[in-house]
Amino acid sequence: MNPALDHIAQTLAADLGSQLEAVFLFGSQTAQQVATAVSDTNFLVITQPETNIQNIRQSFAPLWQEHKMLLKRGPLVTNRHTLLNHLHLNPQLALNLLQHGQQLAGDPLSLDLFRTPTNPYEIYAHLTQQLLDASAALVPNSDPDSKLLLNRLFRQISNQPTAAADTAVIQFSTIQQALTAVLNKLPAAKMWQKAAQRGSTSPNIPGLQAIYTESKRNIFVFNQLTPRQISQINWQTLAQHLPDADASLHITTVAQFCLIALYDKALDLRFNKYQHKWGINFLAKLTPSSHQILRQAARVPSQILVDALPHSILTASNNSDDTLHKLIHDYQNQMLNVQLENELLFRLGLIPEKFTPPEPLPERDVSAKLRLDAIFQHLGWWADFYQTALQTPT
Repeated sequence: MNPALDHIAQTLAADLGSQLEAVFLFGSQTAQQVATAVSDTNFLVITQPETNIQNIRQSFAPLWQEHKMLLKRGPLVTNRHTLLNHLHLNPQLALNLLQHGQQLAGDPLSLDLFRTPTNPYEIYAHLTQQLLDASAALVPNSDPDSKLLLNRLFRQISNQPTAAADTAVIQFSTIQQALTAVLNKLPAAKMWQKAAQRGSTSPNIPGLQAIYTESKRNIFVFNQLTPRQISQINWQTLAQHLPDADASLHITTVAQFCLIALYDKALDLRFNKYQHKWGINFLAKLTPSSHQILRQAARVPSQILVDALPHSILTASNNSDDTLHKLIHDYQNQMLNVQLENELLFRLGLIPEKFTPPEPLPERDVSAKLRLDAIFQHLGWWADFYQTALQTPT
């Protein structure tokens, strides 16, 4: 492990004192995994409930300026109550922490803290969604984020650093083979795979059975994706023939797309965010459960609360009012989307009543730091609302 990581954790512990409960390291920089120049470095900072994010920023900001090339992103920040709810909604994170988490600061905590009930369909649906996102890297000159994601997934699957000969096609094929072998053991995936094998395919693109769009993404769905298929298709040429030149090309299989739709993106499926454009409409035959729809809805405020908002604040270039007001504007828009989504869930009868936070967000004339505190409080209320909804029998 890089000594700088231990220095960061010990500095946070010294600066925050009793406000800090623990600091954990997870991801590719842990001793159990292969670290490379592009490895992700993940810290989890567990605080006492009343700890203020500005106190954490005061300690972390100088560390970020010194070590941002190593860290690449800010830590997850949460108290224990919120963490348990977040891990329930993100079992893949719980599994990562349980298998690879290393405590670097704070009184010793048992890794049982990260032990949460896991549904294999949810675990592999999340991994499959990540592979779908990363598949854009098959097209040369694709966005850097998809290439980094593909690289990370390849290292996780192979447990070795990438070599110069490991092209995007080789990386994707390796991950695809490993994922297919696992999904073939899941009964539902076997059923979807059989349905795919009975369906017709494109006369021009071997194995292609359907095309969907989602925002600026074209999703090509194949009956299967063998290494030979993946290597034989000219992805650059295919991308150049897309109707929308600004849209990205993504690929997956029928079984994997059904898994994603039901267990990772059930709300998107219910809200008809996937538009069928050609071929067999496999998604039309799927009915997402209310529980999975609510799980996706619940992950949004929880992800903002634990991950996105702390990252934005802790890695902001400065702590001026202008910078903070811009962050506030961005996240209030995201919270508006959470509220609109909540109203749609109510209209569809998926929740018994709309949620109204106990207090409104403060107006713009209130200080930026107090407005940020209020956003954290509101996100906590939203997270608790959905946690209660998920525990209420339907």
